[in-house]
Amino acid sequence: MQVRSISAANNVYRAPAKTYSVAEAMAALKLNSKLKITLRDTPANITNNLNALKKIQTQITQITLPNANDKLNMNGAQLKEFDKLLAKVPDNTLVLTDKFSALNTNISIMRENNAKINKIILTPSTDATAKQTISPWDSQLWSKSVNGKFEIQTQVTTSVSGTATTPSSTNTNNQNLTVQPTNTIAKFSTFEDTQALAANYMGLKALDDMGMLTGIEAFKGSSITTTIAQGKALSALFNKYSTEFYLNIRDTTTNISKNIDFISSSNKKLTGITQIGNIKPLEITRDQNRQADLALSKMKNPYSIKYVG
Repeated sequence: MQVRSISAANNVYRAPAKTYSVAEAMAALKLNSKLKITLRDTPANITNNLNALKKIQTQITQITLPNANDKLNMNGAQLKEFDKLLAKVPDNTLVLTDKFSALNTNISIMRENNAKINKIILTPSTDATAKQTISPWDSQLWSKSVNGKFEIQTQVTTSVSGTATTPSSTNTNNQNLTVQPTNTIAKFSTFEDTQALAANYMGLKALDDMGMLTGIEAFKGSSITTTIAQGKALSALFNKYSTEFYLNIRDTTTNISKNIDFISSSNKKLTGITQIGNIKPLEITRDQNRQADLALSKMKNPYSIKYVG
């Protein structure tokens, strides 16, 4: 019999990748230092062997836990030291327990691992009534805390040494503050975090709902650009703290029409209204039009009205 051709099988059986416990991984790597490891072990065994695992982290492709409800308990120092190793653990896995100062020192690493963090437990500070000052950019991160008292800081005010001819800068709350020369007058550029309030209102609301938001630091006149939904949420928050704020609304014609009563009641806070998307006539009643007359005068683009009802 003459063999004319040989074709390879389309389906070749591949054994499933082996998973190793911490102890098995250490033993296997002694025999083969280039072995790639998928680690599967209890949270206790993993956290108790973090130093050893750090030494072989380039060989570890993934870390899994036996049960869906398993969590890794760590402190601020461990979060920093084992940052690269933590990139290999599942999301929603970390429980951080430490003083606020120890965690906040590593805020940039916490941000990078936000998806990994399930819960934050703050250990008591020396002052039990202390308020932890945070940026609104981090409100969703800190809303994972089960305790604590947080105050939102929207403006950093500090003195910066320097003159118009000799500029200098300093760093406060991870933000650069600079004095720059402007002819003979020193111009100070400071950090104002007002827009972060709009972008992160869900985190603010979560902190407030849990009773952990103690205040929102007042800020100067610049308006916050929001959708109507964000503006409503922020109004509810700010009204609790008597904090002055101004809204610049950007939203669709439909949302503006549906929320014309809110817009009317917010007239004193409005700096402008901009229709976005497919611009159509506002569908409101004649009475609503009368009530909203002053507010609608702040519309940034031409608009028309279709009376309904």
